[in-house]
Amino acid sequence: MKLKFEEMRSPEIAGFAEKNGMVLVPIGACEEHGRHLPVITDTKMAYSAALDAARSVSGEIPISVLPAVWFGYSVNMLKNWAGTITIRPKVMIDLMYEICRSLIDMGLNRILIVNGHGNNPGLLDVVVRTVGDDFKVFPAIVNIFNCWDKDYVKKNRKSGIGGIGHAGEVETSVMLYLSDLVDMSVADSTDIMKTDLDNCPVDFGSDKKKKMYLSTWFLENSTYGGAGDPTHAAKEFGEKIHAMTVDAMCGVIREFYEAQVSRENRKLNRKSARF
Repeated sequence: MKLKFEEMRSPEIAGFAEKNGMVLVPIGACEEHGRHLPVITDTKMAYSAALDAARSVSGEIPISVLPAVWFGYSVNMLKNWAGTITIRPKVMIDLMYEICRSLIDMGLNRILIVNGHGNNPGLLDVVVRTVGDDFKVFPAIVNIFNCWDKDYVKKNRKSGIGGIGHAGEVETSVMLYLSDLVDMSVADSTDIMKTDLDNCPVDFGSDKKKKMYLSTWFLENSTYGGAGDPTHAAKEFGEKIHAMTVDAMCGVIREFYEAQVSRENRKLNRKSARF
């Protein structure tokens, strides 16, 4: 069975559906990432993690990876720097809903969305709940940044607090590992984050607990479109973060697949079969 969905022929996809195959739907963004990273960063990280995780479990689970959705919702402030393509939230929700509906219509009910972009999670939550309402099919979402071990990052980071954010140390390190598209000659610490709110830490490696959400772009001024310090980025650190992401995602895939299998023929004691 081919791993990449787009490489399968129609009869192969039909056979994949008959095996109750699982589909990964990667989504990222086309968004400026400072002067040193390509605009495809979020998409590249999500798609690469999805493919590597799918390869790891393909001997156990019938699985395929859709081509990445390479644009998402980004706040308009990022349009101050060239490269950002942003889709209105309601359009983004409709797009992802229709992708899920198309998969369901062909008999593919095990859908895991792999997200690499920080502005997408709220919209994706709405998508999977709405799909569940309409089809009684319940996709799942895994955000790659939730796969990172915070303790490992805190122990091995080189930047100070404020260095891990948009186009900061972690993303730059991962992209150094995944591609040759990083230009470290223009990576500097100009846009290191200075905000340190007790209830809204903006650095991934902060010890503070996030109790409130505020947009980073409200809290931080940015000169070059970043929010962090990429100067300490290292390919080896990026390789570890990517491997950590893939490993955690394999666990998500296995658990989600088993949850789907175990609930496939269950009988629910409900007043109405419609809901």
